[in-house]
Parts: sequence; structure tokens; C-alpha cells
Amino acid sequence: GGKGGKGGCKGGGAWDSGKGKGWGKGDFKGKGGGKGKGGKGWSSSGKFQVDESGGVLGEFSGTIRTFNDWKCFGFIDCPDLAAQGHESVFLHGDMKKGYRVGHTVKFTAFLTAEGKCQAKDLKSGLK
Repeated sequence: GGKGGKGGCKGGGAWDSGKGKGWGKGDFKGKGGGKGKGGKGWSSSGKFQVDESGGVLGEFSGTIRTFNDWKCFGFIDCPDLAAQGHESVFLHGDMKKGYRVGHTVKFTAFLTAEGKCQAKDLKSGLK
């Protein structure tokens, strides 16, 4: 009787985990496919080239104002750079690290060939 019970548990466990794996795989395949397609934008963002040909402006601190996860970029508000005529600093997704909108960050500001102000090398702006 006892042995039978043990066997039943094992069998039940195997059946349950088998079912779980099957469902999990099915679920992930569907999700993965969707994410994979969306991920194309991210994989191409891996080729993001930092264009400093306009010159490096130095280290500044500011606040991440907006970030669009779909487009993989956002903007940083920096009063010091605004005073120099750069109203918003472009932030590419590859440079963002784990920071989010509202975070205060230190960053290196640089100008592209077109004279657009961008941020790189983000660090925590909190002391």
C-alpha cells in the first residue's frame, strides 16, 4: 500500500512536470516569437555608433526626462547644457543602462557631426 502510494506520487509528479514543461514551452514560443520581432530594433541598436566628431563637451548631470522603449531613445534635461543652447540631450538606449525616467544621472555630453548634443557613459548622479 505504502509503496504504491509512493509510486503514485512519482508518477503524478512526472506527469505534472511534463505538463508544466509542455505548457511552458508553448507559452514561451509564442512570447519569444513576438519578442523576437520586436527585438529586431534592439539588435540593430547594438550597432549604435557614438559619433563624437562634433567634439566632447565634458561631464554634466541632468534628469532623464523621457524615454521611449519602442524607439530605444529618450532625452535628458540638463540646465548647464540648456544654457549653452542645447535644450535637450539625446539619450540612446544603448547608453541608458538601468536608469529610468526621473533618475538624476551624470553623463559625458558630446556633439555629433550635425551638432546634435548626445549623452554617453551614464553614471548615477546621486552622491
